[in-house]
Amino acid sequence: MIGSVPGTLTESLLLDESYNIIEFPAQEFVENGAKKRMRASQFSAGIVRWEVDGHVVAYSYILVPAVGHRTKGKWRIDSLAGCIFTGTFIDDVGDGVFRLLVPGTLKTNLIPQWARPAKPL
Repeated sequence: MIGSVPGTLTESLLLDESYNIIEFPAQEFVENGAKKRMRASQFSAGIVRWEVDGHVVAYSYILVPAVGHRTKGKWRIDSLAGCIFTGTFIDDVGDGVFRLLVPGTLKTNLIPQWARPAKPL
């Protein structure tokens, strides 16, 4: 799922097995002036950290729609959808704030300028 990007090091950040499901509560929002409501949802989640030269430049979140329940404090997955959503938060300035969100995983052209090696003279 996560492709390699030259010059990067990736690390899968596995969540404790009791937290392999994340929940998004129902949300109200406005689209084109109309008030709408997004249903609550659950996802099986994975997180990948991207580093360049020892600096964290991005985090990718891999989300699979799921249905689960808790048993004795741990999540049990009842079903998973056959699709995967991925989004990546990028530290575009180098200040440790991951404010740029892009669909998919990190690509070479998305590595921020501050993290690119200086070109030799």
